[in-house]
Amino acid sequence: MPKTKVTTTTYTGEDGHERTQYRTTIPKQLAETFDMDGAELEWKMGGASNKLEIQVIHDE
Repeated sequence: MPKTKVTTTTYTGEDGHERTQYRTTIPKQLAETFDMDGAELEWKMGGASNKLEIQVIHDE
């Protein structure tokens, strides 16, 4: 299974509060297999403490 890195960006919002945003990429093969172009992703905690589940949602 491909691995990607998570990057962190911290910024100050218009309201003056500091915020942190996390970003990662999706490997091209996975995006194409699941037809992710224009899709929404639903994120939730998995069954294990270090598991993340992502569901691809297509508007139809």
